[in-house]
Amino acid sequence: MGTVASRVAAEVERGAARLERAGIENPRRESSLIWAALRGDVPGKAWLRRNDPVDPVAAKRFEKAIARRATGEPIQYVVGTVGFRTLELEIDSRALIPRPETEGLVSLVLEWMGERRGSASWGTAADVGTGSGCVALSLAVEGAFDRVIAIDASPAALALAKRNRAAIAPRVPVEFRVGSLLAPLEADSVDAIVSNPPYLTEAEHTRLETDVRDYEPREALVAGPTGLEHTRGLLEGAGRVLRPGGLLAIELDSTRSEITCLAAEYTGWRARVERDLFGRPRFLVATRS
Repeated sequence: MGTVASRVAAEVERGAARLERAGIENPRRESSLIWAALRGDVPGKAWLRRNDPVDPVAAKRFEKAIARRATGEPIQYVVGTVGFRTLELEIDSRALIPRPETEGLVSLVLEWMGERRGSASWGTAADVGTGSGCVALSLAVEGAFDRVIAIDASPAALALAKRNRAAIAPRVPVEFRVGSLLAPLEADSVDAIVSNPPYLTEAEHTRLETDVRDYEPREALVAGPTGLEHTRGLLEGAGRVLRPGGLLAIELDSTRSEITCLAAEYTGWRARVERDLFGRPRFLVATRS
């Protein structure tokens, strides 16, 4: 897929043809996105530079990326980057690919804290299940927190999140702790707990699209037999570590939003469910009642 005399347009077309044969939707768009990402360009530049010659090293790298995408591997893992709110993050199979819905979780936290704390210090936030660090780093960059603690049970995911912290260099400290749920936090130590926990059952995981089921980390998706195991752990443990007047914000499976809200109220929270940008009941916002 490429010689010294090859041109950008020819490479992108060959890539698109291979993706089309593999059954990938929008193959030309994806081929252009992969080419641009590997070259550090926006997709439009691939078109503007379509008659530029391509050296063999770039062609080989592109060929390998197209081959990976043709197997069904998510394009974000193939190109190694993903956008999240204001950030450009490194991403690979060590962590879940950040979704637009989770951007809404960050918005809710920023709005809630801003309305109640204004321009004063917001204290400490904890991102439980940080993965790539997308939520923790967004809170550090966009919020008025003095410190953000990012927790994950996976040392590999934390290693990726640390790389993103180094690249973004947020103005406030972002500390990483390995551990399950809230275990790494001391009593009365944080002002906001934010989490996008696993919330699928094993059966639901088997029914996911292959690019999610076969490539994204299972431990970031599957909670247990009911899908509520991690969420219940947060509801039962957050009261210990959250300071008075603090916020607990959790991303939910929309099909379990009602039962989760009831569970929150049963365990002593004043809770409500907010909808995501697609209108689905997606986020639990809770304070101590």
